[in-house]
Amino acid sequence: MSSFRHLLPIAQVQADAMLLSWWRGLRALAVLNIALWLLVLNFGPVHGPYAQTHLALSGVYVLVCAYRSIFPRVDLERLVVVDTRLSSIFLGRSAATVAEICFALQLGLIVHQLGAQAGMPWVQKAAWSIPIFMTVAQAFCWHSVLTLNHITQAVESSLWAAGFSWMAALLGVIALGSSGWVQALAVFGMLGSACFVAYVLRVDVPMYWRRYQQGRIQGVTYMRLHHGARDAWERRVHSGSWDAWKADAMWLTPYFSFGVWISIAMACVPAGVSVSLR
Repeated sequence: MSSFRHLLPIAQVQADAMLLSWWRGLRALAVLNIALWLLVLNFGPVHGPYAQTHLALSGVYVLVCAYRSIFPRVDLERLVVVDTRLSSIFLGRSAATVAEICFALQLGLIVHQLGAQAGMPWVQKAAWSIPIFMTVAQAFCWHSVLTLNHITQAVESSLWAAGFSWMAALLGVIALGSSGWVQALAVFGMLGSACFVAYVLRVDVPMYWRRYQQGRIQGVTYMRLHHGARDAWERRVHSGSWDAWKADAMWLTPYFSFGVWISIAMACVPAGVSVSLR
């Protein structure tokens, strides 16, 4: 029992009021998101191979986001709210890698699905290039986590922006060649993708670039990969100050809310005609 308390010292966290309020919100989101996924699983219009695949991929994403909401962290700064082994940077990043690849596959799958409805086989084939951007981004993310170099974190974010830009282009083609709910969903997805790209390029990439520049000014020494792996596994910097978290809360909050809701919603897209996932 004492070992279990050591793993889950949530009630013992010391933090200022703003950080505690934000963290309570994340935990409430985790409960809500799991409930929504279970609701769709049991009562949603989940029919056909597309919906079933979406639901499985979404389930991974929902669970990992719930875990990360309970044990939030900032990778390169090794920052954690809860100082426990479950907040391990290496463990959290590993889980996030799996979840983000699942989400990327969903993005490719939804474009493939809409391309099938619109009768555009070439768009269906092109859709599978979308997850490639996000999967390659994971390698750059891991490089930054292990070396503590923010420049490759900026590259990671840029690759996500590139993937969403390509997705927006494909959805635009679908919107021009379709009608009804397929056209409406394609337009909605295109606008949502454009908003995400704008956010990444205006907020995320500049933030990581500033941190990279600050590191250079301060003479930060980057780690070798094997040293960084050990550091990511073992080192945690607990902070209960909102000032330390507020910049990253700007992307963590929509990530654990809107990102999860979109993942779940993709399982509810109408099946339409019977089509292959190939």
